[in-house]
Amino acid sequence: MSTIPVTEILVGIYLGLLAAIFPSFVAFLIGFVFKYFTSVTVPGLGVVALGGALAGVSGGLMGLIDPTLAESWTGITAVLVILMACLWAHSQGDKLGEATPRHLTLKTLREARLSTDIADRVDSFGQIRIRPIGEIEAIDGYPPLSAEVRERLSGDSWKFRVDLPISELEARLEERLRTEYELVEASVSIDAQGRAQIAVAPMIAGLSRRVPPGKRAVSIRTVLPTGVARGDVATLHLPEDTVTGTVVSARSADAVDTSNQPIGNVTEPPEDAADTDVEFESTPTASTTTGGEGYVTLLCSQADARAVIRAEFAPMVIHSRGKQREYEAIGVLKADGNRFRKLTIGADSNLVGAAIGDIQIRDTYDVAILALRRPLERVLCPDGSTTLQAGDVVHVVGKPDSLRTFEEVTA
Repeated sequence: MSTIPVTEILVGIYLGLLAAIFPSFVAFLIGFVFKYFTSVTVPGLGVVALGGALAGVSGGLMGLIDPTLAESWTGITAVLVILMACLWAHSQGDKLGEATPRHLTLKTLREARLSTDIADRVDSFGQIRIRPIGEIEAIDGYPPLSAEVRERLSGDSWKFRVDLPISELEARLEERLRTEYELVEASVSIDAQGRAQIAVAPMIAGLSRRVPPGKRAVSIRTVLPTGVARGDVATLHLPEDTVTGTVVSARSADAVDTSNQPIGNVTEPPEDAADTDVEFESTPTASTTTGGEGYVTLLCSQADARAVIRAEFAPMVIHSRGKQREYEAIGVLKADGNRFRKLTIGADSNLVGAAIGDIQIRDTYDVAILALRRPLERVLCPDGSTTLQAGDVVHVVGKPDSLRTFEEVTA
């Protein structure tokens, strides 16, 4: 009865591990690349065949193809070790390709995120509340900030997704502050603990910036229905005629004017919110009247404004706006698998200086630009002649993969 040559087997394991380094590395790369880019797993038989061929090359360089060695326990053991190492490396590469996020870029790796020490502050919806620290500063070159605005900002807080980079959190909070508090400028710095240092600048003008060219804003005493808010369409019944316009402000006689005070309410995301890219955060609620006698300010033409000024009192009727078409459009787009994203055009982007129509964004990137915002203007539904500039904030819609591709182009 022949005994098992333990020494030869140990030598075979040693030589197999040496010869398996290169083919195992190649098998790992093949498994990772195919799984990451195509979501396809390479068959194990193909990996074994390739690993054996590569092992023959590396083994030949180390003298392992000696006929006497190949027919011994040492050679058989070395071949088995090489093949098992290739199969194991291929499976590990396949697992890594499955777990690695798609479209991973160096930009996403460099972006700083919130510290993991604040995990206890994350709610069940994966959101964290950002609170201001220190004094609310005023931005140099703008009018001084009122004590009332400072107090409201100091006591406010805002919810955002915890997985967002700090730079994105700062940009979103700045946008929220400009919208909710009607600020002309806002600067936010958030640390790793989720604490925000805020500097803001108030609007230089009040009512005048809401009046478009060719329109006039006039006020008249009337009986206000409960719930009148800025943006409602109303008709005044004057003694000689009727005037229809958009409400820009309203105040009941026995109520405090809250037309410039943002009121926020927190909307919690639904249970299926994990499947959407839309953020569920604190959103401002329009200020409304309590009803009764008061004053209303309408936007109307110059001729209608003269008629309103001549009257002392006029009954008012609010028109039905019906269904909000913008929300219906959003629902239709989302039902087809589209998502919305807000992106900033970087200074090094190839889009800078190009017109939307010239680069054919819809055909090239399969996304549509719904609006863009610049420091001094906002453009809704920009046409093909609109030129993109560095720093433009564009609101786009498209499929998730198309949005990720377009995000890389704008960076």
